[in-house]
Amino acid sequence: MPEGDALQSDGNAVDADLVAQARNGRNQAFDLLMRRHSPMVVRYLTRVLGNVEDAHDAAQETFVALHRNLHRFDPSRSFVAWLFHMARNKGRDALRKRTAMRWLGGEDSMEQYASKAPAPDIEVSDRQSLEQVEDAIRDLPEGLKTPLLLSAIEGLSHMEIGTVMGLTPKAVEVRIYRARSRLRDSTAEKGEGAD
Repeated sequence: MPEGDALQSDGNAVDADLVAQARNGRNQAFDLLMRRHSPMVVRYLTRVLGNVEDAHDAAQETFVALHRNLHRFDPSRSFVAWLFHMARNKGRDALRKRTAMRWLGGEDSMEQYASKAPAPDIEVSDRQSLEQVEDAIRDLPEGLKTPLLLSAIEGLSHMEIGTVMGLTPKAVEVRIYRARSRLRDSTAEKGEGAD
């Protein structure tokens, strides 16, 4: 079946077929998996790590790990859940590395000296609201942030998120609810403080 036809059928079946082809040395199949899924992995990691450069690095590490572990993929399970499990681990690794570099003083960034306040000529209330939400998401504990991002941004089901995180679908639902509640509370507090 030509690759274009394969993309028209069920996504998980296509992914499983591409993994099988990549395992057998077909590099084009792995390239197609990367092109297909890297945008959502980068989006997820950008929100976890707070910047695009680190997200691209972690996404690259995710796909390297994916390639090394193709033999471990179980085609009866969701490829996307397996991929995000790896991306979540690489995001955690990047955060630990960042913390260690700061602790050792190896990350001399002007960010620590720069003002968080926007320049007066570009101050826009929508932009501030967006920044407040992004800050609030960044401040969420990882156990609440991951299910929220995978659900709201990437559209994964509670079952797939549960597979990524080792939780039941009901536990995922509860965590998403708690994350949204914290976001509402946090943005409301910051909104009141701005008056």
